Amino acid sequence: MGRLVDEEPAMSVIGKRTVSRGTENTALSFACTLAAGAVGGGLVGLIVGGVLGRLIMRLLAVTSPESVQGRMTDDIQPVGQISLAGTLQLCITTVALGAIAGLIYLWVRRVLPPSRRARSGLFALFVGSIGGAFLVHDHPSFDYSVLRPEWLAVVSFVAIPTLFGFLAPSMIDRLEAPGGWAHRGPAWLVIGAGVAVLNLALVVVALPVAAAFGIRLSASAVRFWRSDAVTVAGRVLFVLMVAWGCYGIAADVISIATNTPSPAPFHP
Repeated sequence: MGRLVDEEPAMSVIGKRTVSRGTENTALSFACTLAAGAVGGGLVGLIVGGVLGRLIMRLLAVTSPESVQGRMTDDIQPVGQISLAGTLQLCITTVALGAIAGLIYLWVRRVLPPSRRARSGLFALFVGSIGGAFLVHDHPSFDYSVLRPEWLAVVSFVAIPTLFGFLAPSMIDRLEAPGGWAHRGPAWLVIGAGVAVLNLALVVVALPVAAAFGIRLSASAVRFWRSDAVTVAGRVLFVLMVAWGCYGIAADVISIATNTPSPAPFHP
């Protein structure tokens, strides 16, 4: 009898340790998943936004009249001049923005179809519409009123986020797969890489990431997150966000075409 009584606390302690270790493993695995989203998004952001974006900026400088050479763009960069500092700044910015978009993909993926091709297409629509609405500015923006041709500037800066949205899901899914780098490599390296690509953007994502951890580590929150109600609400919100982005792009295009500031309310 004495031995049975003595064994019960020991078994209770073992049970608590098992739960604690399970929670720690879940948290670590989830941190690696988030890091995969940030790293995958950052890599695609560097290629699409940094490299391709720099080439498009150079093309616009070449096709614009001589009178605008050396003048400052909306991003405070001189037209036609390529500097090491400006290139580094562009790369750091596009990596961080790509990392944020990669984390957004992990959230949006919840309401996307299981097919990788469908996910890529719909996420491209999502990022292209919203990203394009924020990148394209209405008249009298310098980038879209002075640089020539105007249509090339508009098409290019809608195409960049669209291409990012198409490529990022495949990259992130591969990194985050059970046998992928995020779960195969050392946890400290994976998480460190995720923090590095986010750099100063950590301030922006801190609260959403904390909320994601709260959901992931709570069984009741996970059940709610996977419920049909959240699926339907998420898909409705997805459609509304895409519509809002398309509305913003349309308002800016009309403004640029008519050379008048856009009177459209609530556009990005």
